[in-house]
Amino acid sequence: MIDLHTHTKNSDGSSSTLELLEEAERIGLSLLSIADHNTIRAHYELQNMNLRNIFSGKIISGVEITTTYKGETIEVLGYGFDLDMMQEFLDKNVLTFEEKQLREYELILNQYRRIGVIFDEKNINFDPKVESSRIAFCNEIKKNPDNFKFFLNEESITTASGFTRNEVYNPKSPLYVNQSSLFPSLETAIQMIHQSGGVAFLAHTFAYSKNISAQLDDILDNYDLDGLECFYTTFTEEQSAYLVDVCRKRSLLMSGGSDFHGTRKVNHNLGTGRGNLHIDEDVVSDWIVQFIPEFDVKNGK
Repeated sequence: MIDLHTHTKNSDGSSSTLELLEEAERIGLSLLSIADHNTIRAHYELQNMNLRNIFSGKIISGVEITTTYKGETIEVLGYGFDLDMMQEFLDKNVLTFEEKQLREYELILNQYRRIGVIFDEKNINFDPKVESSRIAFCNEIKKNPDNFKFFLNEESITTASGFTRNEVYNPKSPLYVNQSSLFPSLETAIQMIHQSGGVAFLAHTFAYSKNISAQLDDILDNYDLDGLECFYTTFTEEQSAYLVDVCRKRSLLMSGGSDFHGTRKVNHNLGTGRGNLHIDEDVVSDWIVQFIPEFDVKNGK
């Protein structure tokens, strides 16, 4: 069993790198990637062999780079890159987590004031070093029922992820905030991965608004992605099967992961997601040995 989409405290997870490795060892993962948002700090931590030896399986370098497509915020997963080369690109093109949260806060604040959302700015409290400005806004504006007219659907009111994907990141929502200024372009994000020697995958296609899955062909036709994340905690069997079919028809690589965030993302359990996510090694059999030649896909070692 593998999990190529996990997060630590280095971005927005609740687990330290140590705690993540301990859990990966406990559940018997054979292959792991830490794909923190816009940082590879965990992989530098793994250069400490006392830490690395906690997990007996294989580890491949990973990162989840935030970008935009036609004004909508999406993510690209990179694997197998050279750490130092990727760090140089991140330093040049990507805001730190804290910088991003503070700038995002100002963008949302100004936009919501402009359209008449009712809120008390004094109640929008968050630690930009570790917490999301979007969640702070969501918690405040949903207190007033007069704001419900701005939401596209009920899920956006009841869940932080719904608010993020269906409203803040969705150009069709009244609560949309264009965040293109905060991130590298999609083309640049893919180039960062390729020029660092890695492979680039579109992350969790169906986790965004429906705009992205509807335009998947356009994305694949116009951007040099190597593959798709076909298996993911929230995907239905039909959605995974559809993405697998796309990959086979287009000769794209496949990947998958839980999007584990520890306690900060409910039911995204390491390796198993909601309990039914079990990604076999053969999903990555056509590309993983490029980066881990000694990985025995058949035996998962």
